[in-house]
Amino acid sequence: MTLNDPRAIEISNDQLSAKIIPFGASLTDLRLEPSKSPLVLGYEDTAVYLTDGQYMGAVVGRYANRIANGTAAILDQSVQLERNELGKNHLHGGANGFAVKHWNLENCSNDSVTFSLESLDGDAGFPGHLKLRAIYEILDNGTLRLTISATSTKDTLINICHHPYFDFSGTGQIDDHRLQIASQHYLPSGDDLIPLGHVEDATGGPFDFSNARPLSPHDYNNTYCLHEAQSGKLTHAATLSGHGVNMELWTTQPGLHLYNGYKLFRETHGHTGKPYRPYSGICLEAQAWPDGPNQQSFPPTILAAGSVYEQITEYRFTAVLSSASSSANQDTAHTFS
Repeated sequence: MTLNDPRAIEISNDQLSAKIIPFGASLTDLRLEPSKSPLVLGYEDTAVYLTDGQYMGAVVGRYANRIANGTAAILDQSVQLERNELGKNHLHGGANGFAVKHWNLENCSNDSVTFSLESLDGDAGFPGHLKLRAIYEILDNGTLRLTISATSTKDTLINICHHPYFDFSGTGQIDDHRLQIASQHYLPSGDDLIPLGHVEDATGGPFDFSNARPLSPHDYNNTYCLHEAQSGKLTHAATLSGHGVNMELWTTQPGLHLYNGYKLFRETHGHTGKPYRPYSGICLEAQAWPDGPNQQSFPPTILAAGSVYEQITEYRFTAVLSSASSSANQDTAHTFS
């Protein structure tokens, strides 16, 4: 396989199968036995990803989500990042971020694939020559695990996330999916989707997913607060269920960003055989808190020169949602003062 080859690499076991392409190290397809219906939005023609612009299934960075005005401080140094969102804010690592780069295929087996990428000093304004690795693995318990690690030659900012759109119906309809999030606290934001700088209690409002429920008619594009460290222990963050499929998302990341695809609009036909329209998929993005470098009370997002950054996110699938697992998911809600 050459560097620019868009063909998908398939990994699988007897429970789960996934397809990943080098472009953006993107997850293009995911299926669970016995239904074999697609669990994520994607395209059969992998060349579509080159122009899609929706970050569909991609590994996003160097800094996922938004940084206000593209300005940030790294210790005592102020840096100006690319302002690629309407010429104002920095978004998802810039116009040439990780999601639109061709990653190197390092190795592949039946149930795992490893990609690597180098981001040069000064890319989109970020200091440091960054070397990173993304490993997709399918585990024996119906789990897709993604491990991302990185090192930098200079102190830099880092916030890498995975950006799949989930749809268990196979038809691009998510209104009957049920979502539970293991946090009752989220980051309210302004019209520009930059956090206002404080943590808010979601109890009783449209952002309250402490108990599993369908998404209300609301445009969701906010981060839920899981913990206040750059990386923590692997913990349950959310459960999404529908159409006989249950998925638990576990992560070491401090935040979970909920985006219900209200901006989606693609004429290209996906796995459903139809164009993707608004609300066709749900993104549950394990990541750092947006605009973290400009908010002193937010979890740290600096990677020191020579140190190792590592994060793990797992998508744990079962074909039948048992009452026992549902009960277990209810008692893991995180609280903040």
